[in-house]
Amino acid sequence: MVSKRRFGVSIPSDLADQLDLLAERIGRDRSSLVVEALKTFIHDHLHVLVPHHCTGIIVSSSSGEGISGSIIEKHRDIIMSYNHYHVDRLCIITIIVSGESRRIMELTRDLSRLGCSVRYIPLAA
Repeated sequence: MVSKRRFGVSIPSDLADQLDLLAERIGRDRSSLVVEALKTFIHDHLHVLVPHHCTGIIVSSSSGEGISGSIIEKHRDIIMSYNHYHVDRLCIITIIVSGESRRIMELTRDLSRLGCSVRYIPLAA
């Protein structure tokens, strides 16, 4: 049996309400949903904890113009493919990356600094 630790976490009321509603609708308890969310978050951000070579997809969106060509050029060494779409008033970018985790982290940080919503999805650890 897996040992467990209990600790308190404070979250905004509206987020707690959404968690309760989701748990009810899909028939699971809050703890299992939080554990699953934490596992996914830690997996997706492992490159911050352990330097390694990795491959993945960055999905980024913004309501503005999106990313500039200078960011693409700055990270050309890790960018394998890049697509740019406009849906309604949203700019969506998908970037296939492969390289050192530090460089991928730098790219996600640069995108975040532009005000983009950024998600890195590792394909290989």
